[in-house]
Amino acid sequence: MRTRMSAAALFSPLALGIVVVGPAPMAVAAEVGPLHVITCSWDKNVGTPWAPNSVTVKGFVRVRCTDKLDEANTQAHIQIYDRSWKDRGDPIVSHNKGPVIQVNDDTLKRPGTWKYRTKGTHFGQHGNIWSLPTYYSPVRTLTRVH
Repeated sequence: MRTRMSAAALFSPLALGIVVVGPAPMAVAAEVGPLHVITCSWDKNVGTPWAPNSVTVKGFVRVRCTDKLDEANTQAHIQIYDRSWKDRGDPIVSHNKGPVIQVNDDTLKRPGTWKYRTKGTHFGQHGNIWSLPTYYSPVRTLTRVH
């Protein structure tokens, strides 16, 4: 019985007894895919702004993932409602890669009574450029008297 072998199979590293050491070529690595899937999601209904004193408003956002991330960019930003939602102060950005990422923000309250919420963004996890949908915390009305 005769078996036919192609030239490529005949001269392959395995047929010649060669052991290849090192990372797999890019084509092979791309075919294999990631070692495991990591998923992340927002903790819902958290980060409702509060007032630790008469002039400051604080809030936070929290992302939970099934494992540590390779890269991450998570941001929290307090917003105020003045005919539409507007960012208040500067955003806080975290590059934390842990399985639980919490980002805290605080800013000065505007004099008077206003509605506040915390906005969160998260992208770039596990080597991907995709992002989670923007998160908005529950709203709270706070007052600054002077």
